[in-house]
Amino acid sequence: MAASLNSVHLIGRVGCEPDMRYTGTGECRTKVRLATDRPVPPGAEPKTDWHDVVCWGQLGAFAGEYLDTGRLVYVAGRLAYRTYEVDGQARKVTEIVAREIVPLDDRPARDAGAEGEPDDFNSAMPGGHVQADAA
Repeated sequence: MAASLNSVHLIGRVGCEPDMRYTGTGECRTKVRLATDRPVPPGAEPKTDWHDVVCWGQLGAFAGEYLDTGRLVYVAGRLAYRTYEVDGQARKVTEIVAREIVPLDDRPARDAGAEGEPDDFNSAMPGGHVQADAA
């Protein structure tokens, strides 16, 4: 059998507040919208691509707690496809299932004064990044 690879690496900005929820079994799942800029010729209007990123478990809890709109982040993961039905219509969704998230900027100052919270991500997590739990 030939080798295969399903790997995605993105650097972009968080487009809206993360949507953190818990499954019936208590597992954390956080959805994040990520905006990346597409290269364009000089003088052309900038183009933005939007990506749906899903984070599970400890990574999902981190994303829900530390990511805010506008944060610059690196995301590594894999492409996943799923379908669901709404009013009898089949819908197909493409998502990035994150395995690693690295904030590339400091946390906004408005969160720095909260008691017990560090003023930036790097002081919150040893090693400066978070990876998904090994499955």
